[in-house]
Parts: sequence; C-alpha cells; structure tokens
Amino acid sequence: MWWYLSDLARFKSERLGLDALAANADWLTPLGWRTDDAKRLIFDADITIGTRTYPVFLSYPAHFPNTPPSVYPRGEQTTLWSNHQFGPGGELCLEYRPDNWTSDVTGAMLLESAHRLLFTENPPEGKAERVPSAHEVSLGQSLRTRTFRLLMTRKLADFFAEMQAGEMLKGNMLVHYRPESNVYIIDKVTKSDGEVWINPDVPPTLSSETYERTVPILRIAKDQALPPTSNPADYKAAIAALGFEEDASIIVVLKGNKAHCFWGAAEFAIQYATIPQEPEVRRLDDSHERLRGMSVAVIGCGSLGSKVAAMLARSGVENFYLVDDDLLLPDNLVRHDLDWRDVGTHKVDAVTQRIKNVNPNAKVYVRKVRMAGQEASGSAEAAITSLLARDLIVNATANPNVHNLVSAVAESAAKPVVWAEVYGGGFGGLIARYRPGVEPSPQLMRRAIENWFAERNYQPKAATRDYATGGEGPPMIADDADVTSIAAATARLAIDTLLARDPSYFPVPVYVLGLAPEEGLFTQAFETYPIPMPEASPIEKAMTLSAEEATAEIVEIAKIFDVK
Repeated sequence: MWWYLSDLARFKSERLGLDALAANADWLTPLGWRTDDAKRLIFDADITIGTRTYPVFLSYPAHFPNTPPSVYPRGEQTTLWSNHQFGPGGELCLEYRPDNWTSDVTGAMLLESAHRLLFTENPPEGKAERVPSAHEVSLGQSLRTRTFRLLMTRKLADFFAEMQAGEMLKGNMLVHYRPESNVYIIDKVTKSDGEVWINPDVPPTLSSETYERTVPILRIAKDQALPPTSNPADYKAAIAALGFEEDASIIVVLKGNKAHCFWGAAEFAIQYATIPQEPEVRRLDDSHERLRGMSVAVIGCGSLGSKVAAMLARSGVENFYLVDDDLLLPDNLVRHDLDWRDVGTHKVDAVTQRIKNVNPNAKVYVRKVRMAGQEASGSAEAAITSLLARDLIVNATANPNVHNLVSAVAESAAKPVVWAEVYGGGFGGLIARYRPGVEPSPQLMRRAIENWFAERNYQPKAATRDYATGGEGPPMIADDADVTSIAAATARLAIDTLLARDPSYFPVPVYVLGLAPEEGLFTQAFETYPIPMPEASPIEKAMTLSAEEATAEIVEIAKIFDVK
C-alpha cells in the first residue's frame, strides 16, 4: 500500500507543513497535488527569485519517509539551473540526500533547501556565489553516462610526462568493446627513433581480446587550446592546425599532466572521458613483496587449482609452473575460474592467460601431462624435475595416485607441499601441508587423516569418476561458492608456507573445514577441526639439513668411527 494511504498521519503532517511554508514564504507559490503514472505523490509549486520563476515539483518516493523526496524542474528538460543538479532537467542535489537522510526531514524542508541553493547561485542582486559541495562524486558516478573512455595507467602517465611540446608519436591502442562502454588502452608507443615503448601496466595477453588501431599522440604547449567539439568543421580545422593528418579519426592530445582523446568525422566530433591513473596505494603488506621472487607449481588446473593459482597471482607470486592435461568444457563452468572464452582449450593454457591478465609480470610455464597417468617416461621425468625446481608444490587434484607420487618426490627433495580436497556434496573440504623437517611424510599424514575420519565412523564422499578419462560413478556435487571457500583457505595456507611465517597462522598442518551441516561430521557451517600431527622423525629432520649442518654431522660420525 502507498505510504500516503497507510500512514495518514504523516500525509496530514506533510500537507500542513507545505501549507505553512506557502503562507510564510513569499517566494513559494503552491500549485496543488497530483500523482504520476507510478502513483507517486507529487506537489507542484513555483519558486520565485527576483524576476525569475523556477517551476518545480516535489516528488515523494514510494518508500517515504524511509527515503527522501526529490525536487525536479517542472517541464524544464534542457536547462541546467545549478551546479548541484544531475544534468539538465535533472534532480537538484540538496542538503538532504540518501546519504544523510533521516525520517524527520519533511518535504517543506526540501523546498526550503532548493530555494537556498537557487538563491545563492542566482541572486536577484549582487554577485552569485558557488555553493560548496557537501559530498564527493565518485569516478563511477561521473562516468556512468560516458560510453567512450581512455584509460590512463601510472606507467603511461610517466611516459607521457617525458614528451616535449610539439612532439608527435604513434601509439598502439587496444579497443575493449563492451555493451555499455568502450575502453581504450594504449599498450605501446613508437618513439621518434623507431624504438617501441611497451606499457608494463597492460597484460600482453589483453590484445587477443581487443581490437587494435594506431593513433597519433601529440603534446601541445600549455597556452595552446584543445580542439573544439561543438562543430565538426571547426574541430577538423583545429586538429589540422595542430599538425594531425586530415584523415585522423582518433587522436590523443597531451596538455599539462592530462591526456585528452578525441574522435572526429565529417558529421561529429566528441571528446572521450579520461579515466585518470590511480595513485599508487599499497594494498598488500611488505611480506607479500617476497612472493614476487618465489615459484609455485600447481598440479591440477580444475575448479580448485584454477582459483588457487589466480589468488596467488593476485597476492604477488610471479612464477608459476602449471601441470594438467585436461581441456575446459562447458560443464566445467559451474565452478571453474575460467569462462566461455576458454572453452575447448587446455586448462593450463587458459589459466596461464588468466594469471597474466591478473599480473602482467608473471612468468608461467606449463606442461600438458597427466601426472601419475599413462605418459612416456621421459615426459613424466621432465615434469617431476620441473616440479622440484619450485619453492612450493600445490596438489589440487584430489587424486590419491598423484598424492603418492608428489609425496614421494617432495619428501626425497625436501620440498614443501600443500594439498586440498572439496568433499562431494559441497558440505566442506580439507586443506593440509607438509613442511620438510616439521611434519612427517605426506603419506603418513594421509594415513593419519584417514584414521581421524575412521574414529568418527565417517567416510568423506570423494568423486568416483575421472573427469579427464571418463569412467563410472556420479560427478562431485559442489557449487562455485563451495569450491571458492576451500580454494581461499588453500591459498592462505600456501602463502603462509611460502613466507615461512613464525609463528605460523596455522598451528597445525591439517584442517577439515565445514561449509554446511553434515550428519556425523558437522552440525553447522564454518565448523573447523584441526588435525594435529606428530613431529617429523629424527631421520626426516636430518634430511633437511643445510650443507653446513650436514658437514657438522659427518664430522660427528667420523668421531664415532674414529676416522681421521
């Protein structure tokens, strides 16, 4: 029911308040009440300032008094009355707005605010004053009606700042078409000597998803005028005077510390909106800088592995080794980090592009092999050799054969491993890690985990079919939120392991994480069960000795056997 029918007392209060305002304010002429097509309550009035009359209407929203009324020009669709107005004919931006609204503010107070604004900016006598803004307009608000946008990056702004007045260069522009906006990105600039400057802020893989074109870039002096866009002929004459070729359609003009992009033809001339470069803001702590020099192997680029890889790339890791032989198929999109643009490609190739789109500086090496599967011995050996060159191995396959193989090679080479599983049904999952010399071997840890479940008389539901080769059994049931939850926990454990935090955020090496109630295991979501493990054995600890420690141990052995 409409508020003015369900809250008759407030409706009466609003009417009496407006009547009292009209009786005491000689600038307000009330014209009466009405409803619009949506049955919103409207109060029409004229505001007079000197010899000028401003026809307005006060519109009460359907959810008044929980949301504020609005004051609009009545019948004025092309006139801009104020600097505090949402475009010609648009709503006036007044003192009472959604960001500071309280239900005790009345419609009469809105009209008084409108009068103060218009009177201050358009006084009948004296000098007009600018009404200061009480709030900031975001970049998104200012650009939501601008279809064509030039994106500036910090490195591009630095490059442009070095150009001299009168210098004209050629830029390579990537055009990213979207239904609601076209974003233009300059990824390369050819200098006067022919050397090509490459914008390091832009992923090199982005060009595969964009349209490229060459545009002239000119720096003008501070006292030179930008090309006018009010008249196409004047625009053409102005760009010709600046030295642009007659057939130049899109141009970039630099003036001061700003870049301006124009598109002109015989029928039109427009200036693009410029998205300014962001100020450099640290969003990660100093410890994450260390991740840039570290390398991570991800075995399995399915739904879990793809998300973990992307999260690590966002966290700062810049060196990846991806191992998977599988293709991305349409049904994978239920919970995979990739999308339809990558269907039919190998997952390692698509995840590579995903990583580089997140972090342009990343280096990614791939191997399309089936770990612990039917592969040539040489291929398997090469894959294992590359694994052991990494700082951390992440096993996202939930495949026991892969776990056994990775466990064996990681233990022999003293490499840390993080692994994870999402349990069928989407009710939870497991994350675990092995640190050489700290935890026992991964195979022993696996046995301890199985014993933990056996003590609770519970068997986790694992997928019984192989997605890559087919086979019997139902698929694993879990949605994207389930997988993402376990992936986030896995990425956090991986980061903690890479940084060797002391003390660690994870005091035990294995966690069973609940996402939903599950009979026999979880009574509610977010229940977490840590599974402690015994310390590594003396033999396992000895396998992780440094060269200096190993030398010292050999000396001790020599003493025992009285070896000179």
